[in-house]
Amino acid sequence: MSTVVSSSAGLEGVDVRLGASQAAVELYPVLRGVSPDSIGLQYHRVRRDEGIDIILTNEDKRHRLLRLRVEGSRWKARWHRFSYITRHARDLQGGAALEAQDVLSEDDTVLQILVAAGETRRVRLGLVPTLDGETDAGIYTIDLVAEDISDKKSGGQAERLPALIEFKHPPSSFLEMLPGIYAEAMQDERRMLDDPGHSPFFERFLLGCEDAFRPLQQTLNSLDALFGPESAPPSFLIFLATWVCMPLDDNWPEMKRRRLIREAVELFRWRGTKRGLSRYIQIYTGEVPVILDQPVEGMTLGKAIMGDTKLGNVPPHTFVVQVSLDDPSPAVEKVLHDIIQFEKPAHTAYSLRVTRKVST
Repeated sequence: MSTVVSSSAGLEGVDVRLGASQAAVELYPVLRGVSPDSIGLQYHRVRRDEGIDIILTNEDKRHRLLRLRVEGSRWKARWHRFSYITRHARDLQGGAALEAQDVLSEDDTVLQILVAAGETRRVRLGLVPTLDGETDAGIYTIDLVAEDISDKKSGGQAERLPALIEFKHPPSSFLEMLPGIYAEAMQDERRMLDDPGHSPFFERFLLGCEDAFRPLQQTLNSLDALFGPESAPPSFLIFLATWVCMPLDDNWPEMKRRRLIREAVELFRWRGTKRGLSRYIQIYTGEVPVILDQPVEGMTLGKAIMGDTKLGNVPPHTFVVQVSLDDPSPAVEKVLHDIIQFEKPAHTAYSLRVTRKVST
């Protein structure tokens, strides 16, 4: 895998080399209908180390614009992808080179790259096949074609560098869990197979079981993350809130829901108190409310036959919640009413006053 293969002839003044003349790629299945990102799986993606480096050295005194592509009688374009370090315009040496830019095709299978005079550039030929029902294990012969498209003077000079790519089935970890006689039998069958890359049927059968079980195994390996208010997926927060008997509103921003779950135990310790209600409202609004929980004797205006008329009277078992917000709205006020109803003692009444914060 460390052999360096150089071009034999064709591109005058440009040396094209492969970091390796062969590479092996393990085929993994595509999980239909499920996004790997949604469940945190990485096993569908080919590892970054599966590929071949391409070294381009311009020994000429002029800039050279090359087009790189892969050809092979059985090769499919979807099995490879070029990648390279992006060049900044200020790194160029001016002149016509500024008009020639690195261009990667939409499917990343063809690369046009500029190699300045005396410069060496590296390109990665990544191998990305999957076990999709149309890709077979085996050895594939490919040619890396490097074509000079700098100008008419180059005359379409091109280099062809051969390489061997092997697609093979990954080893089954389930086989290691079976008695040793099964592994010995698989070794004997593998020697009898004429087609490289293929595994015995029994081992591929085990791989099918392993692929079906792998999502569950990945979940079990990271099970602790599901029960952390900061690490749990957003879709799991509602279920996590039921563990701490905390009603969760989907309309709340995600970070506020996480903070509410994290502080649920502490909030229950102080439920029904001024401290607990103040903290609950602060989590939602970001502002510390003013809570008046003492009876207030209002101001008397004269005497009336039916009794006394008072202003600002707050009777016993009634408290007042005052919150100043930057942008109060009916929706926010409704949530505040729900919070107070959930937190207040059953025998009490309350009055909510939401005001706009005065900027200073």
